[in-house]
Amino acid sequence: MLLNKINILAIVCLLLAGCGGSDSGPAKTEGWSHLQSISLSAGDAVVVIGNTLPTDLSGGEGSGAVTYTSSDTSIAEVSSTGVVTGKQLGSVTITATKAADGSYAEATASVTITVDPLQDQTIAFASATNSLAIGTDFLLTATGGEGSGAITYTSSDEAVATVSAEGLVTAIALGSTEITAVKAADTEYLEATATTTVTVEAEPIVLDPTTITGVPSGKGRATVSWDAVEGASTYNLYRAKESIDSITNYASLNDGTLELNVVSPLTLTDLDNGDLYYFRVTASEGAVESDPSNEVSVVTRDPLNDSGILKSGNGTSGINTTCTEAIAGAEQDCASGRDADTTLSKIGTGPAGFDFTKLGANGEALAVQTAAWDDGGDEAAGTIWSCVRDNVTGLVWETKTNDTSPHSVDEKVTWANRDNLAGTTNTEALCGIDDWRVPSIMELATIVNNNKQNPTFDITRFPNGKSQSYWSSNPDVNDGTKAWTINFFSGINNLKTKVSTFQVRLVSGTYLANGTPDSRYSINGDGTATDLITGLMWRQCPEGLSGTDCSTGAAGTKVWGGTMKDAKTSTFAGYDDWRLPNIKELMTIVDFDSAGTTTNQATFPGVTMTVWTSSPVIGGDASHSWMLHFGTGLITSKSRVNSKHARLQVRNAD
Repeated sequence: MLLNKINILAIVCLLLAGCGGSDSGPAKTEGWSHLQSISLSAGDAVVVIGNTLPTDLSGGEGSGAVTYTSSDTSIAEVSSTGVVTGKQLGSVTITATKAADGSYAEATASVTITVDPLQDQTIAFASATNSLAIGTDFLLTATGGEGSGAITYTSSDEAVATVSAEGLVTAIALGSTEITAVKAADTEYLEATATTTVTVEAEPIVLDPTTITGVPSGKGRATVSWDAVEGASTYNLYRAKESIDSITNYASLNDGTLELNVVSPLTLTDLDNGDLYYFRVTASEGAVESDPSNEVSVVTRDPLNDSGILKSGNGTSGINTTCTEAIAGAEQDCASGRDADTTLSKIGTGPAGFDFTKLGANGEALAVQTAAWDDGGDEAAGTIWSCVRDNVTGLVWETKTNDTSPHSVDEKVTWANRDNLAGTTNTEALCGIDDWRVPSIMELATIVNNNKQNPTFDITRFPNGKSQSYWSSNPDVNDGTKAWTINFFSGINNLKTKVSTFQVRLVSGTYLANGTPDSRYSINGDGTATDLITGLMWRQCPEGLSGTDCSTGAAGTKVWGGTMKDAKTSTFAGYDDWRLPNIKELMTIVDFDSAGTTTNQATFPGVTMTVWTSSPVIGGDASHSWMLHFGTGLITSKSRVNSKHARLQVRNAD
């Protein structure tokens, strides 16, 4: 009997987890349920009237269902999934309840949410009153407003004047009407309105149209200018990527854009490089807008870099003379390069028309740009830098180092291994750039300074460089065993066997595309063609040849000075500003990816021979000038007393 009582007691003790034992599990509440806890959050706990705000519930170990309640459903409601909808201004407490189950007690959590109103926004017309003549129209545009809602227009009296959805007001009869613009509300901003009074008068205010001109002014840039119009207080510029036949439908055109209240000259910097843009301008006074100007088109383009040459040769004597104003009319290299432009302004530094900026390892311009390189220097002093930006072409170049790093000036590779350094440098993100590559032959040529030799690059911006050949990315399409290089001792291009080892200088950015497809040129129908990339206008046939295929006549031969004179005195196609191209200008029409002749034969038929440039040789034989062979694409130099066959002439199309 005693034994049975002891057993019964033991069982009770086990059930109660008592009798001197310890319970290491979770604490229990009445009803045998464990405690559980939950938390509720809602971001910044602010919701705009009419908008929704999700809540975030966390915690709770039990399986009980979660329900949500609002302390005031007139201020905010909450869905079964915890999404709060703002109803009116005020604050509300949102409570989440997780029901009890067989193991866990009920748990609750809450968050206070403030319901805010939509934000105000404002729009406005340029003028509170406007005058318009019967039968005329005027584009009346409301501006401002931060929201994304569309703007619509209405007229209070359409018998006096109507208004289109785009804001074009048309005068119908004498009188006044209010034009109202409404910018629709969105999820963040309230509706906004603006009004202006339009008075329709009997006598029109007449503004004469203006005359507009346009020129490319850098990569993705164009500058347009126009004449002042008497009686006008402001001007409006219309632009598109297709012809603007009528300014009333400009918005329907490709990239159709209206710039209000602009002044001349206007430089646009947000254009797509290499694209053709059309421009027209109007003069305005109040609500009166003139007829549009003439239409001008501009092809944005990368600017052509300078040759660097600061000397002028006199033709046959072999004497090179420093360029001065007195000899500028000779139209030799010093008078036709960018260095001849006395208005040239630079961002950075560099000789002649070159414009370089030294960059630190993070890609930022160094505070000190004029200090010389020091292998033991630092960026703060401007005595060491990682990259160089060419502000003319927009290209960024790797700086070579005098150490054992991957950028060492002593590192040489075969053409097959030319890309290895690019991969390493992209991983490194040198100067914050991860698209480093081996440059094309044309890109390498941009940093050649033909005013010097050994080396022909700017050693003060490109330190540690050597007067040796550097690989380009261009293979020789006529010989699979060779590829193009630039020799920076002389600045000329060469074809080298791919198994040879030469240096590589990496580049980032975009420049003139390899190749010269038909689409690159505009055939003008007068024996000239315009390069839409460089903006240079070329005589299609060499001097002495004519016809659609340049087969009429004979390409005579002349010494260098004679070719200069021919170009300077030429009035071909009605132009009197022809010149002999400098070495870099002539290179732009070479197609280094073309087999056989390296010119676009549809544009320059029969041009396969060696032609003179205006560039005298500097630092070498002062009696020589540079030539280019269009059969091979190779640059050579010849004595100026040599008679050569072909003379191409060029002018600035703009």
